[in-house]
Amino acid sequence: MMPAIRTPTKQQGVIDQPPSPSNQIKKQEVTDPPSTPPKQVKKLTRRSLEKWEGTATDSTSTKGEVLVISPGAITKKSRVREAAALATRAKTALGLSRNLKTEVKDTVLDLLDRLKKLVADSEADLQAERARKGNGGPVSDAPVNITTDATFTVPPDSGMSKKLEEHSRLLLENNERMKVLQEQLVKCSQAAEVQQRSYANVVASKPQQPASRPAALHSVVVTSENDEETADEVLGKVRQAIDAKEGWVKVDRVRKAKDRKVIMGFGTVEERKKAQDRLAKKGSGLVVEEVKNRDPLLVLRGVLAVNTDGDVIKALRNQNRDLFNNLGPGEDRLLVKYRRRTRNPHLVNVVLSASPTLWARITGVGSVHVDLMRVRAEDQSPLVQCTRCLGYGHGRKYCKDPADLCSHCGGPHLKAKCTDWLAGSPPSCRNCRRAKFDNIEHNAFSDDCPVRRRWDDLARSTVAYC
Repeated sequence: MMPAIRTPTKQQGVIDQPPSPSNQIKKQEVTDPPSTPPKQVKKLTRRSLEKWEGTATDSTSTKGEVLVISPGAITKKSRVREAAALATRAKTALGLSRNLKTEVKDTVLDLLDRLKKLVADSEADLQAERARKGNGGPVSDAPVNITTDATFTVPPDSGMSKKLEEHSRLLLENNERMKVLQEQLVKCSQAAEVQQRSYANVVASKPQQPASRPAALHSVVVTSENDEETADEVLGKVRQAIDAKEGWVKVDRVRKAKDRKVIMGFGTVEERKKAQDRLAKKGSGLVVEEVKNRDPLLVLRGVLAVNTDGDVIKALRNQNRDLFNNLGPGEDRLLVKYRRRTRNPHLVNVVLSASPTLWARITGVGSVHVDLMRVRAEDQSPLVQCTRCLGYGHGRKYCKDPADLCSHCGGPHLKAKCTDWLAGSPPSCRNCRRAKFDNIEHNAFSDDCPVRRRWDDLARSTVAYC
């Protein structure tokens, strides 16, 4: 019997394919014993992905250098771009601030450029430090341009984060300083707008009096019981009785007045009291009277003429209540003294006397509400000047001069009819000519007149401003 031959079965799912030449060659090599020993095939093993990535180098192309991008690089790149964007926004906002001075803008721009450079330098130092630690050797420090789109490979974080925090803190401090500076500039501009006055207002208003007022003198009036004694004889008796050379009392001022009177001024109430006691003991035949200081004056300019004196006082108290708060006993004194006409027939200037505290508050604010208007409040000199003879110490009503004198040249005519004034000639002050002063080229009513200043100081010496 012939042995049975088993037919090999095909595996399920395998599709019959025609034998390829390579398969035929392999079959032939299996059936035919090889004449030479077969070559040993080298086994291919897969390298570790981590080792392959670790030994990878940057590839180059004709378009430029291609760097490997890591998450750290993206983060640092975003920080650099953010710093550049913040600097650009700050410069844009600074450019829109038109009310800033050029020096301030230049200073802030220099600070922004410096902060931007510090951020770029810190990124470059951080990259170099991390690359040095990762590769085991020094690398060249290349500057980083924060405006480019290049990406950088940054190893894990190192100690340079502290520098970044420091730079961020400096940037925040600079932003805060810019905000404070802008607020100050806004306040200054608002204050300038409030204080801004037109040329016409400046010309029409009188020059402001100096802030420091001469201290009020505490005075006494000394006269004689004998009507035949002159002022010189009364002064001699006062000098003999006081004998100030002994140094026990300080007399600030002494002058002769009308009706054989002598006025003595002292700096304090205590000095005046000591002089009164001495005159009462040793001043035989002398009569001593204490002079009470007057309240200071203020003027309200441009009040509606329809308001009576009572209406003005009522409006001041009701429409300006903050000025009358917390007044001490006896300090709530306010009285209308007189009025002056203005060029506008519907307005008047009201002159009032007030206590020193109330006078300081009203003149300090500069303006008050009266009826339907806000009017200027200014200091008013107590000096009285005659409009007829241009002298001081009395008014037109009590003047004994027969004719009106010109305030421009001092002639016996009104200013409106003065030929020198109509011709444009410089003025000539009558009072300064009589006093033989060199500077006479000013009007007799001018505040720059030296004679008027002397009389004004004398009039204010009896006014208590504090």
